[in-house]
Amino acid sequence: MSSLIFNRNKFKLAKKRPKLYLSVSSEGYGHSSRAIAIAKEFNRDEIIIGTYSYGYDRIAKDNLPCITVPQELKFIGSDGSFDVGKTIIKNHAWALTFNQLIQNEIDIIEEYGATCVVADGRLAPVMAADKIGLPCIVVTNQSAFYPFFEKNSALIKIFGKSFEWIMKTWLSSAEEILIPDFPPPYTVCLPNLSNNYKVMKRQRFVGPLVAWKRADITPVERTSNRPYIVITLGGHSYRKPLFEAVIGAAAILKDVDFDVFTTFETEQIPENLKIKGIVDCIAPNIKAASLVITQAGHSTAMENMTLGKPVLIVPDKNQIEQENNSRRLCELGVATQIQYDELSVNKLAQRIEMMLESSCYAESAKNMADLAEDINGTKKAEAVLRDYFNRIQAY
Repeated sequence: MSSLIFNRNKFKLAKKRPKLYLSVSSEGYGHSSRAIAIAKEFNRDEIIIGTYSYGYDRIAKDNLPCITVPQELKFIGSDGSFDVGKTIIKNHAWALTFNQLIQNEIDIIEEYGATCVVADGRLAPVMAADKIGLPCIVVTNQSAFYPFFEKNSALIKIFGKSFEWIMKTWLSSAEEILIPDFPPPYTVCLPNLSNNYKVMKRQRFVGPLVAWKRADITPVERTSNRPYIVITLGGHSYRKPLFEAVIGAAAILKDVDFDVFTTFETEQIPENLKIKGIVDCIAPNIKAASLVITQAGHSTAMENMTLGKPVLIVPDKNQIEQENNSRRLCELGVATQIQYDELSVNKLAQRIEMMLESSCYAESAKNMADLAEDINGTKKAEAVLRDYFNRIQAY
């Protein structure tokens, strides 16, 4: 008779429609982009997304089911680069609040009846899923962290070793680690991935995860047949030298059209240059472009490659991840780079001319776009997640 006794609450939970819970960082553009890409492959009643700040606004604008979660870590920058020391000081009490963050994730999982957890840029949901016993998938383009600490003081390096150990433990607690990038040897983020066997054996390259399909993007209409260059700068003050160099290059290259997406302003604007401000989706402009000038953020790289556009990269100073991405993009033949230390109006204008005249960069970029389409990263990620998503429910 005892074998017929069951827990009514657990039975009711099991009868709910299962949900995929995505717990997503809002530190940067890429996390929310990947969350949107994944979420669009599921029905609205199959997912719930937890994030905050910019990420919440962006995902909610896409009309996807979203709730707010607390921020885990506050990252501090200095002169345009990630400041490890200041970040450590700012988050000195993090260990004391981490258990509460885990409990908050557990409460969300139980409230929405999640049967699989996806963590992108967050630690607490991985620990929460492990504590409950649910499958958890980590989505990341970086599984090695010590390089961030290598150029700092001896004390920071010691902390870096400890942090690296914490990250390996975190990643090793997940069933799988989805790398939103091309498989080797075409992987852009390869230098940023761990060579620890416990981490490596969990990594699966699913291909780029971008928030739209290449075929669904209609290029902006243009009234001119002249070469068209798109420049993405945002509004960070440390990118002002690049903005000024672009203004100068446009004045030299009068037969080229420039659209600059930035919050910077100037009164001296050449006739062939327009300042566009910040837009929700720049993909239609990129699809129409002959060349893109930008930084080397991973998600930006995946979007440009998915659309098959050659890139002139000016990586942000002292950003190790961007430096690694930039080097890989150059090795893949889709980009060239100029460091801020060597940036000048004439050098930028000469490099633009060279890339527009040479067909090899555009051809390599098109090949990568075709490869991205063949891989179909969002469908590949969906298949993996649905497998884990249905495992608990199957019983």
